[in-house]
Amino acid sequence: MAYDLDFVEEATLRFHVRSFFLYPQYWSENGATITFNTNWKRVRFTKGNQRSIPQARGVYAFVLEPKYDHLVPTRYLFYVGKTNRTLQKRYGEYLDERDGKGKTRRKVFKMLKLYEDCMYFCYTELANEDQVNALETSLLDTFVPHVNTLIPCARIKPELQGVYEAN
Repeated sequence: MAYDLDFVEEATLRFHVRSFFLYPQYWSENGATITFNTNWKRVRFTKGNQRSIPQARGVYAFVLEPKYDHLVPTRYLFYVGKTNRTLQKRYGEYLDERDGKGKTRRKVFKMLKLYEDCMYFCYTELANEDQVNALETSLLDTFVPHVNTLIPCARIKPELQGVYEAN
């Protein structure tokens, strides 16, 4: 049999390729800047879970967690955000964005639609705006999540600007 390629399958596979920034130096440097306690919780990102999200300010993250039996547990951090309104209200705004309502952001919409069966909303409630801002900045600078477009340290480090441009 002659060599052959399925170009449609290749395009489909390439569509699901993601880049992740894995730099251990940032993990230790930026993680040390948070001196207050965080109590992270996580729920599957579904409409039915909205009421379980607290009416409090905080920081949240979207984490992809594939479900399969007999393999090593795996998680991928896609997005980090903050809200000084309430986590429950922000959760609802993401449900609307997933459903194409209002102003949607392409990368966020794509994340929520492509991986909706295994997307988790992780969150921590925080007491004040300073903690919210500090934790979000630390997480963004530590992990440089793929879907986020504004990374604080990227503003001052030209090497980080455009790190995900091709994706």
